[in-house]
Amino acid sequence: MIIAAIVAGGSGTRMGAGLPKQFMEIEGEPVIVRTVRAFLSHSLVDAVIIGINPAYYDYAAALPGLNYKRIHITCGGSDRNGTIENIINYSLSELSCSDSDIVLSHDAVRPFVSERTISDSIKALETCDICTAAVPETDTVAVADDEMNVSSFPDRSTLYRIQTPQSFRIGTFRKVWASLSAEEKAHATDVCSLYRSKGYPIRLIPGEMTNIKLTYPEDILFARSIIKDKQI
Repeated sequence: MIIAAIVAGGSGTRMGAGLPKQFMEIEGEPVIVRTVRAFLSHSLVDAVIIGINPAYYDYAAALPGLNYKRIHITCGGSDRNGTIENIINYSLSELSCSDSDIVLSHDAVRPFVSERTISDSIKALETCDICTAAVPETDTVAVADDEMNVSSFPDRSTLYRIQTPQSFRIGTFRKVWASLSAEEKAHATDVCSLYRSKGYPIRLIPGEMTNIKLTYPEDILFARSIIKDKQI
């Protein structure tokens, strides 16, 4: 089975909206509905499980665009990786998933993930334990100290911006998660960080510049142009 795990537990404070940003409407449709549809439309994805902030569980469950048979909603955890743990536990208990099944973990606020990226993620797991979509860094990046003094400029030819989906099999996630201390779990920002801390190589697959994460109000302008261009 192939599961899309949609991480939707954030509050979206940087967007400055009344609702968490995953529920904001763009061109008349909530962001999270667009994100879920991208995975439901893929022929290889069997189910979508949304890990939601418990305070918005009822709100999400009532959205018309999320009332389909292959969509499941569960409460998220205290952070991103805790939410993914909850989604995996749900998949095991409610959908009878097994350790060999695949999880595509994805930000609820990346509504423009492509069919190609999803396909490449699934294909990559034939030869690796974990992979993530990524795009080359095109800007010069500086490393600075606490006083904002630049200490170095890394070679940008080796730098990539990590996107989602981040994809893996349930069994390896459970093995990694069980081996981590509470401190290690708290300091990991995503699933790739968890795996990397235990020595797993991370495979990069080509992402897309349009696979944006909606974080700031300015991102909405870009999102609208993508919708208009793709007619979605």
